[in-house]
Amino acid sequence: MPLGNLTSQFFANVYLDELDQFVKHELKAKYYIRYVDDFVILHNSKKILADFKKKIGDFLKNKLIVELHPNKSYIIELDNGITFLGLRIFFYHKLIKKSNIGKFEAKLLQFQLDYKHGIISKDKALDSIEGWLAYISHANTYKYRNDLILFFNKCFAVEQNQTVNNKKHKNFIKKVKITRYPFSSQKTLQFYKKELSIKDIAKQRNIKESTVWEHLAKLVEYNQLPVWKVLPKEKIGKILSAIRAADDKLKDIKCRLNNTAITFDEINCVLAHYKNNNRKKSC
Repeated sequence: MPLGNLTSQFFANVYLDELDQFVKHELKAKYYIRYVDDFVILHNSKKILADFKKKIGDFLKNKLIVELHPNKSYIIELDNGITFLGLRIFFYHKLIKKSNIGKFEAKLLQFQLDYKHGIISKDKALDSIEGWLAYISHANTYKYRNDLILFFNKCFAVEQNQTVNNKKHKNFIKKVKITRYPFSSQKTLQFYKKELSIKDIAKQRNIKESTVWEHLAKLVEYNQLPVWKVLPKEKIGKILSAIRAADDKLKDIKCRLNNTAITFDEINCVLAHYKNNNRKKSC
């Protein structure tokens, strides 16, 4: 379906509501995902998926006067990954399609030339990279995003006689600061998302358990991991009640708690959460 502005996207969703009802109520497909005119159906039977494809093709052609794209409608095994919304989605990770990366980087280089010759402002280039960073954040692109941010900060430096949107600039500077904390923390995050225990992560990575806890605290502080995913709410509440300020010492918080069941590592994670919240309020 041809798509353009938000209005056409809205009408595409209204128009394809009949497809949703057909797939859910007639075909009774349990795992069905649609975003505008892209959709995926998951099933463990290739035969059933082939039947779904034929019936959906007939329904679209006869009822909605549209057709499945012949080169984009196929049945594949999950081991090969699913291409959806510009992502290559696998069991435990997601990648950005190389063609999409190539298009954006060509656009970024053009922005760099235009900025150098005074054709565009930094704000315009910043709008573009912010949108791209938000999109690729849904995939495993931590290192790539950091490289982009550092590249942008270097190649789109603000001259003394230039003005920029202060809020946008501050937000971007914050992203640059985040790129400076160790990539090792993100490696720990990938294992943690696979629901490995602290002990198992330490063994897999050949590091100490205390190092894993330190990584988790950094991830919490920089908004990469919610503290609720690390500790139970009841324990978080107890620790928060004993924190007075972001620069509190762990031993002082531990002393106020007077609870042997709560460890220094757990306190450190909740303190990181406290620091993250304070940083948001000050922005």
